[in-house]
Amino acid sequence: MKGRIVIVAASTALALVGVRALVACSEITPTTFGNPNTLDRKNLPGEGGVEQLLCAGGDGGGDGGTFDGGCPSFTTDIYPLFTAGGTWRCSDKACHGGATAPAVDGTNAGACLASLKKINVKNVPYVLSDGGKDPNAQSLLCNLQGSCGSPMPKAPGADPSTRDLCMVEAWLKCGAPE
Repeated sequence: MKGRIVIVAASTALALVGVRALVACSEITPTTFGNPNTLDRKNLPGEGGVEQLLCAGGDGGGDGGTFDGGCPSFTTDIYPLFTAGGTWRCSDKACHGGATAPAVDGTNAGACLASLKKINVKNVPYVLSDGGKDPNAQSLLCNLQGSCGSPMPKAPGADPSTRDLCMVEAWLKCGAPE
């Protein structure tokens, strides 16, 4: 009987050591998801880090130069985004309203549009001065999408929404009227 107790005790001890070893070897490996501060448009999937902009007429614009049923107005729809207090804050002193070239004049809509027409990104005008209707012949939209030049806007401005991008696309297709 003593032999059986010794065998059972030894078996139990070995089983406990085995369980302890199994537990030590089966620790859950934590998953690292990367630095959340590296989230940026250029890190999104797609060609060149930029997904193709898909706009549909009537609910986001872009269909033949229409946006929510018509052409966006630079003065009322787009200019407010460029102001120092606007969403993109392009004319803010921290961006193009200070000593940084090229300047974006946020004084009024006319001055802002005139300053945008003077900007070139990789020898492509930001906005065509003759009112051309091809968004691909102008660099404003691709710059906002981050697919040409340095992606804009920079901090303190916020990234443009899909609706904003569709509105700019429609405005360019309308000939970029003031």
